[in-house]
Amino acid sequence: MLPKLTFIHAADLHLDSKMEGLTAAHPAMKTRLQESTFEALQQLVQYAITLQVDFVLLAGDIFDSNRQSLKALVALREACKELQAAQIAVYMQYGNHDYTGNKPVMRYPDNVHIFQSEQVETFIHSKNNVPAAAIHGFSYTARHVKTRVSKQYQSMGDNIYQIGMLHGSIMTGGPEDVYAPFTIEDLKQADFDYWALGHIHKREILTEQPPIVYPGNMQGRHRKETGEKGCYLVELEGQASTLTFLPLQAIRFEEVTFSVKEGWALYEAEARLMEASAAWEEMYGHVVLYVHFHGAADPLVKWQQENQLEELIDMVNEQQMQLGRLTVLAGFTVQVEFELDEEKLLERNDFTATLFFRSYKTEDIKRSLDELMANRQFRKIKHAYTEEEMQELAGEAKQLLLQTVMEVE
Repeated sequence: MLPKLTFIHAADLHLDSKMEGLTAAHPAMKTRLQESTFEALQQLVQYAITLQVDFVLLAGDIFDSNRQSLKALVALREACKELQAAQIAVYMQYGNHDYTGNKPVMRYPDNVHIFQSEQVETFIHSKNNVPAAAIHGFSYTARHVKTRVSKQYQSMGDNIYQIGMLHGSIMTGGPEDVYAPFTIEDLKQADFDYWALGHIHKREILTEQPPIVYPGNMQGRHRKETGEKGCYLVELEGQASTLTFLPLQAIRFEEVTFSVKEGWALYEAEARLMEASAAWEEMYGHVVLYVHFHGAADPLVKWQQENQLEELIDMVNEQQMQLGRLTVLAGFTVQVEFELDEEKLLERNDFTATLFFRSYKTEDIKRSLDELMANRQFRKIKHAYTEEEMQELAGEAKQLLLQTVMEVE
């Protein structure tokens, strides 16, 4: 019978990551956000020590880029020293964000074992001076790894656990297969006891037998990375496995909807938004919120056209700061309720009908954003848009234009 093995599986720490879209945050909140990845790391160390795990796995993208800040390097080194004092080993690999180019970037304590090359290597972990697990993995030495490295993993040693660490994504057969593409069948064929994956920021258990697991990232970094973030506590005992999610995030990102009633004055919205913010803080703790204003065209359209929603957000954030709350409304969209008779629009052959039925390709939207994205100052706030974000922008612009045209009609 194999001895019980307990470890923490984390990935995508992105230490010292720049947080996106926080221009509305007050200084205290910005500082807290910039420190949040480090706080998540400290929380992981405390869990590891308290739970007396055998080792910690860090499955790639530990840093936000391959030019790591000294602050991030020192934070990881000190965290590893704390684990060393508790006799906890650390096994780590580099991913597509923090690829090393084969160059060592820091001297870590002796409890740290790093996969250095793009060839699969193996470390043997001993428990009570007896080999207990073979831990296999590789590191990125360049931004992309197009080869199917998953085929290189092979068991090593008898009567010990076999654990694979792999920073990559499921193979699609398309040009996006540049992050060590693998298939679930590849991993199953290796006949390992556990697969510790990294790269995807949303946690997901791909299969339970054997466990093939993405823990997600440890701290959300923008509005699309909502919900709890953290790592898995993994317990292996013979053929059995138990996974427990451990939340680590210092601050959550969430999207919320705020309903605006017909005829409201702006001060009424302010009072109700303050009440809602307190309720959201009660629900989520310290949180960065992206608000979807939804409701009647009167008054939402007027507020949007006169930039009063920006003023509303600023006022609520200022009051939150004065009350000592670490909650921030970081941005918003507007979804107006207005009725359009599609059948009547189909009968029309004019600009309004064309606009209503027009859809926009991602390439069209990207061209429209070219000038904005060429601006260095803007790129400090937002360095890229996802396809989903571009479609949202186009949808909002289309709705605003439709409202304006129909008001004129």
